[in-house]
Order: sequence, then structure tokens, then C-alpha cells
Amino acid sequence: MPVVAETEEKKSRFICWLGPVTDKAAFLCQLETVRARYPDASHHCTALVIGNPGNPEVMQFDDDGEPGGSAGRPMMELLLKQGIGNVGAIVTRYFGGTKLGVGGLMRAYRGAVAAGLQSAELETHVPIMSVKITCDFAGESRLRFLVSQSGGTCGEAHYSDKVRVAVSLPQDQWSQLREKLLSEGFSVQEET
Repeated sequence: MPVVAETEEKKSRFICWLGPVTDKAAFLCQLETVRARYPDASHHCTALVIGNPGNPEVMQFDDDGEPGGSAGRPMMELLLKQGIGNVGAIVTRYFGGTKLGVGGLMRAYRGAVAAGLQSAELETHVPIMSVKITCDFAGESRLRFLVSQSGGTCGEAHYSDKVRVAVSLPQDQWSQLREKLLSEGFSVQEET
């Protein structure tokens, strides 16, 4: 759920919008919404991290007229340092009449995002994996039960001389489920 947090530095107001983002186009739409809400603001600086923060699919920032590297970069670096992905931050600045200098701007923009993070409810991302498991007919209901117990779901089943079931489950549950299936005599054939 998006949050909005406000900070102040030497009479300049910094309003941070921070929210979940998995699509760059949706983030750009959100930026336009923020610009429309605060049309008289001096700057709307952004940071965007989509995907795993250790190896993001999309990672970008924009200083929106502030001195290069003084706004968007420290915002993005804070998100990455905190290990937060699939997130976008927009910090709107109302200039208060006192110049902050590059170091002051970096602290102020980073601080605005930090205030947003304090208000946010962060969720741990657990990668989901998909596999196809083959078993005999007698084992299908037990397979479905064990997958359910592991937090997974069974999808479409294909029947021939065996049953092949599409399974989606949290990646960290796969080795335990696989071990359980093998210990119960299942002939498990993985197909990713």
C-alpha cells in the first residue's frame, strides 16, 4: 500500500510518495498524478527499483532539475541498501528559500525516503516456482494434499499412463516437498 511522508529541511518541504511498483509505465502514471497534485512544487525527484534489489530488472532515478546525483541517486541507493525491490519513490520538494548544497540535498532526499520507509508495511518477497510432477493415479490425491500443505497450488493435470500435474509453490518449500514425495515412494519427475 502506498504511503506519503513529509519532512522539512531549512524551510524546504519534502513530500515522499512511496509505493509498490512492478511496471515502469504504471510508475510514470503515478508520477504524473503526483505532479498534478503538487503543480507548484519546485521538483519531483524519483527512484525506481523493479525486481530483486540484488539484481534489479529496472533501476533508475531522476533528479528533476536538482544538481546531478543530489536527489534521485541517494533515494535509489537507500532503497537498494535496505534490500527493497519492486518499489518506487517520488519526492516532491517545495523550495523554502535557503539553498541546501549538494550534501544537504542528498541528506534531505534520503531522509524523505527513509521517513516513507518507516511508515510503510514491507512484505518479504518469496519467489514462486513452477514444476510438473508425474505420479501414478493412486498418488494424485496425496500429491495434491502435500502440495497444499507446502503452501503450493496444483493446476492442470494431464492423464495418460501416469498423471502429470502442474504445481506452483514457494521456491523455498520445493526441496522439503520433493524429499517428502520421494520418502513416500512417489516417482517424482520434475519438469521446469
